[in-house]
Amino acid sequence: MTQLSVAQNLYTMLTGSTALMAKIKGVYDVVPENTAGPYIAIGQLQSLRGRLLSDNERAWYADIHIWSSYQGRKEVLEIADLISPVIPPGWFAEELTVIQDPSGWYHGVLTLKGYDR
Repeated sequence: MTQLSVAQNLYTMLTGSTALMAKIKGVYDVVPENTAGPYIAIGQLQSLRGRLLSDNERAWYADIHIWSSYQGRKEVLEIADLISPVIPPGWFAEELTVIQDPSGWYHGVLTLKGYDR
């Protein structure tokens, strides 16, 4: 699996969810200026050597950034809950952090982890 194929698969996974797409304005690699919220941006992708001693296995980490102008964490949490059911087999949600950005928007970072064997 390559960085590009992981990014493409994440995009397809997110945009393929009818429930998720009904809740957000879009999924982006680079977010256009003045984009209305809520939306998702695919963030950092990282590939690390897996648990096996050989190079046959890779551990992948992907950050999904959830942005919301709603005053509170509720919308970010609802969107994160819509992502969880569409995560492909072999991947799981490892961590969710939600903060209030200096802009006043709420920003969630959902870190996904998966293995490539």
